Amino acid sequence: MLYWLIYDISENKTRNKIASKCKNYGFFRVQKSSFMADISKNRMEMLALEIRDLELGEQDCVFIIPSCKSCFSDKEIMGVLDEERVKSKEFVIVGR
Repeated sequence: MLYWLIYDISENKTRNKIASKCKNYGFFRVQKSSFMADISKNRMEMLALEIRDLELGEQDCVFIIPSCKSCFSDKEIMGVLDEERVKSKEFVIVGR
């Protein structure tokens, strides 16, 4: 399954921990606070559990969004994006 993980985290320490966890689970950075990966639902749930264990601030938010590959092929991009990073992977946007 394709997943996007998108976050809005105020503390650098927490933000860095989440980014590190994403990379450890095979996500790659699409934008500063946006990652994507093609991983199993089980691995995604494991990552979500690890993120839940972190102390998020009152206004912090993490989205994990599943998406099928055919839905992702209908993506629409506005502005600047290095499409080669997206083309070379079969991923979708994820958030929680």
